[in-house]
Amino acid sequence: MLENAVFWGAGCAIVWGFSDYIARLAGRSVGAMVATLAMMSVGAVLIAVIMIVMAEPLDWRLAGLHWLLAIGAGTTIATVLFLFAVTHGPVSLAAPMVASYPAVAVPISVVLGARPGLVTWGAMAITLAGIWLVARTVLANGGEEPAKEYTPAAIRRTIILSLAAASIYAASLTAADNAVEMYGALQTVLVVRLVGTIVLIGVVFGRRERPRFPRRIWPILAAYGVLDTLGHLFLFFGLDTAHGEYAIVASVAYTAVTVMLARVFLHEPVSKLQWAGVALAICGVAILGAFG
Repeated sequence: MLENAVFWGAGCAIVWGFSDYIARLAGRSVGAMVATLAMMSVGAVLIAVIMIVMAEPLDWRLAGLHWLLAIGAGTTIATVLFLFAVTHGPVSLAAPMVASYPAVAVPISVVLGARPGLVTWGAMAITLAGIWLVARTVLANGGEEPAKEYTPAAIRRTIILSLAAASIYAASLTAADNAVEMYGALQTVLVVRLVGTIVLIGVVFGRRERPRFPRRIWPILAAYGVLDTLGHLFLFFGLDTAHGEYAIVASVAYTAVTVMLARVFLHEPVSKLQWAGVALAICGVAILGAFG
């Protein structure tokens, strides 16, 4: 089972589903930048402990360093954008849009020289149609006097930030695949977290604003760091197996978990049409992974 890409992808979906919900709480408590810094720091410590316990040696080769730095920078930027999106807009909109990153990767692959077939383009179209349906439905959920996260301006900002995050995640996917192949999942995640921590320390303290870490928020920040890091670790374990693309397909199901949590605990209105859009997006990514 541990060699099954779908197993790791499903594990990633479960922990990322909860992680994205907690991201909203963390972002609103201490801000997107500080929440991402805390998540990266906790993740770096977690992976370091795991590697020590498992006696996992470090690979000091520099040949693939550019891949590690690329995914580290990309993941950090995309995470900050996503946190801004879920902090100021509906989680039930941001999560499905960011989850569409495998479909966003299709036009990026064309720029890099790939020639996708009709099935791939069709799967991308299905995914984006689902995302469009989610966006249209969320906008309609605002009503005549929408809450601040449902105003047209907030919805537009959430869409822009989420699509930007999805695009950066998609661009980072190639780097991740190459890094995992060379260095393994554990070291790849460790370097990603260390790069994110170093970059964000410079940004947060460079703004000359003293970051806030209230004690009552520590459990939320710790949970966010652990869950998001485990999600990446599970995904990279899946990428390192046969048919690693299936891990990406299974992982995208996290959006259904996040939307369900947003509906139950944040009381965000989620209509049948919105659920249909989420299902359509997941279906499109599944086709993309299986046949694209």
